[in-house]
Amino acid sequence: MIIRFLAVCILLSFGTALRADDAPRKDDAKPEETATERKPTLSPQLAALGNRVRGVLAAHAKQAFNTRDNSATEILGRCLAYGCETEVSLESPQGQRINGVTCLCWNYPCAGYNMLAYSGDRVAARIGYGHQEHPGEFLAVLAMSRVPSDYPVRVGKDVRKVSDLVEAEKLACRSGGDLSLALIGLAYYVEEPEWKNDLGGQWSIERIIEEEIDRPMPTAPEGGLNRLMGLSYAVARREKKEQPVEGQFERARKFIGEYRDYALRLQNSDGSWGPRFLAAKSAAGDPASQLRSTGRVLEWLAFSLPDEQLQDPQVVNSVNYLTRLLESRRYRWNAPSLSTREIGSLCHALHALAIYNRRVFKPAEAKEGG
Repeated sequence: MIIRFLAVCILLSFGTALRADDAPRKDDAKPEETATERKPTLSPQLAALGNRVRGVLAAHAKQAFNTRDNSATEILGRCLAYGCETEVSLESPQGQRINGVTCLCWNYPCAGYNMLAYSGDRVAARIGYGHQEHPGEFLAVLAMSRVPSDYPVRVGKDVRKVSDLVEAEKLACRSGGDLSLALIGLAYYVEEPEWKNDLGGQWSIERIIEEEIDRPMPTAPEGGLNRLMGLSYAVARREKKEQPVEGQFERARKFIGEYRDYALRLQNSDGSWGPRFLAAKSAAGDPASQLRSTGRVLEWLAFSLPDEQLQDPQVVNSVNYLTRLLESRRYRWNAPSLSTREIGSLCHALHALAIYNRRVFKPAEAKEGG
């Protein structure tokens, strides 16, 4: 790893272009939270849906997002959907293919926006237009992509590590602030039970969980889906570490279960959710609203539902609805030129299908292959 890190420093000092094979290696020592040993058997109808889902994911992966036209916000969305397998084109749609996660970690300008800057003596992700839209979002995507904590990040010629981003998020914890996505990154990367923020306050994963549950849901961004995903991820990490799910973790598990039941009651008969997310049952008339709401709710459900519920008719209906929407001409051929908001919705929807594919279709395929 030391040799690899020095090689990266040399490449950066000479400004060498990033290549697709510069991708970060997934931290295989830390299991993926939604992985399952169960290998389900699929009905012919569900197997056919699996083929369509894989086709949608493959087709969208080929769309030419590029660093000239697409901002760091949009590239980050692609990394959410495809993780360490994300590729974007350098400087134009026809440019050299480079790895998307590496592009952001090495602070390559994307439509003029650089993801990283200094926060005190730490490297941190910028928040706002062209950068991450929510606090902790960049680290959350790295965590869900299982990028190792020693993977290089840079500002100018200063080369640090992902662990520097982790420290910046720990220092930035504030009571009453939005910590929903920071919870994902910190739950993945932080091993110590407690730490102090830059004001000397004592923090822990349990305290963040408590803060997030106690914040009023109606004021939460993205209809509270960021919060539900953060809480679900923290509980899943706890379970994967085979640590007791008690205290605030047990409270979060109950909170998540109640909202899952509530979300399914709000689902429309066609498998969609309306633009009010989980505030009330509603219908969306335009494709952009349909994509945004249904993609976000299914993303969380595909991640958090227990194995035995993933093939329930309501869930399958939503997967089919979202697959059909992403097969349409509007999204299948024209994604890079959509608005930033709609690209974000598209990427959450693709992430939803990727999670479902990983949890349902891939295990079944492995079973059939022996």
